[in-house]
Amino acid sequence: MKLLGLETIDVAGVASRVYSFAKAPEEAHERVLVTGGPGAGKTRLLETIIAAREVLVTGQRSMSQDSFIQPEHDTSKVILSWQLTAEEQATIGAPRPAVTTEIIFCREEDDPEEVRMSFLLERYAHNDETPKFEYFSERRRLDVGGGEASLDEEEQRYLRTDPSPRKFSWLPIFIDRLQDEPRQAARFASSIERFSPSCSYDTKRHMFTSRGRVLRSLHELSASEADAVIFSATAALVGLSNSIVLVDRPELHGIDPARALSGLSGLGVDNQLILATSSRTFAAGFDGAIVDLDRDAASNRGQG
Repeated sequence: MKLLGLETIDVAGVASRVYSFAKAPEEAHERVLVTGGPGAGKTRLLETIIAAREVLVTGQRSMSQDSFIQPEHDTSKVILSWQLTAEEQATIGAPRPAVTTEIIFCREEDDPEEVRMSFLLERYAHNDETPKFEYFSERRRLDVGGGEASLDEEEQRYLRTDPSPRKFSWLPIFIDRLQDEPRQAARFASSIERFSPSCSYDTKRHMFTSRGRVLRSLHELSASEADAVIFSATAALVGLSNSIVLVDRPELHGIDPARALSGLSGLGVDNQLILATSSRTFAAGFDGAIVDLDRDAASNRGQG
């Protein structure tokens, strides 16, 4: 499952227009970069995708979704276009790989297409075969405080699009259990190597090292190393493949852009990455779709 793009109509904080992630009518780019300066609406676009997906799954409107409606309007609309795999097509009886769903904030609408897509999006299991929607917000941080979250699927499923900094409170218990999960440990270790030139995880001794120095606790990780741990642990725990992965500011904690792209691309098989950043370094030579919100805003002003 991938996103071919979306169209927004009267959504607060987002220009009403089509945002294309497609390289062909029924084929989406595996990498999408949303760029623009501060305040251009990069985070808001990611939030809009997530909010529309939540309405599609739950069929319910929440107070937070009211914030996506412009004050002068009673409703707003998001049209999501999806690229499905052959298995997903067969599951819901879709005649073509491209499927469109229409989400209206402020009221519910039952449509056969939406019901079928809701079934696909509701599926959840900790394996690489089950597609997921994963959101790494700009508020992400390594949470090693109290109140650890469970690793159980039923609790984890509600964290996938959670923007809260407490989303990763399960990390300490995940690290502790790696010694009993050799496959997860190996995946976790190789993923960290792609992200970080300084940090590694020893799967035999079950400990972290940074520039050759053994770390006694997660507190000793640098900011970029901690970000590598967050990305890698998530992929190893939930089985992050065949999924849509949204990342706000992949450069947030200082990971080198080339390493960030390598690490994110290696989280799993056949993922679609949708990245939002103001960093022009990411845009230079980027292999995929680029949605430049600054350029689009300037073009709209020129037309006006």
